[in-house]
Amino acid sequence: MDAKEIERRISRVKDEIQKEVTDRLPRKVGVVAANHFKQNFRDGGFTDGGVHQWKRTKRQDGNTTDAKYSPLTSRRNHLMRSIQSETSPGQVTISNPVPYAAVHNEGGTIKTHPTITKRMRRMAWAKVYALSGVKGKGKLPKDLPSGAKMWKALALTKKTKLNITARIPRRQFIGDSRELTAKINKMLDESLGKIKELVSRT
Repeated sequence: MDAKEIERRISRVKDEIQKEVTDRLPRKVGVVAANHFKQNFRDGGFTDGGVHQWKRTKRQDGNTTDAKYSPLTSRRNHLMRSIQSETSPGQVTISNPVPYAAVHNEGGTIKTHPTITKRMRRMAWAKVYALSGVKGKGKLPKDLPSGAKMWKALALTKKTKLNITARIPRRQFIGDSRELTAKINKMLDESLGKIKELVSRT
């Protein structure tokens, strides 16, 4: 083996190591991390030294079709599906661009002042009937479910604006996780093993 061949092999190894560290490994880690955080939605809690279950929602105790969904999930699962990974040389960033993602992940208080429109009142009446189990324009029962009472109050209020303060409990789905760290460490070890094997063949 002459000097040029040795130089060529060393250069190839350096290129492979560069690709592994700056490109292939970050992309693999990004996929694993995103899938790990999406699994939190299926488990109904954040995994870090075990699954820490999220606080139940009032919706789950209702009698609508949405009651079957666990916290932060829905028919569309928009919040879960919006988790994404972005990679740059040697770096991975996991994010969720949904506007309300951060407040659910960290918890907090939301204040809003919506205008009560005719459309909103019609929607409120529709909710009253749906929550009461009454189809069409049937007669409402005297004793309405608690959720229906709330919507009826909105439909009948004389106010034109509402002052709403909502306290959102923390339901973390992205963050430091011991289980994820273990997965990433395993991937790093496997990647390092491949690099060592490549070097040994040079």
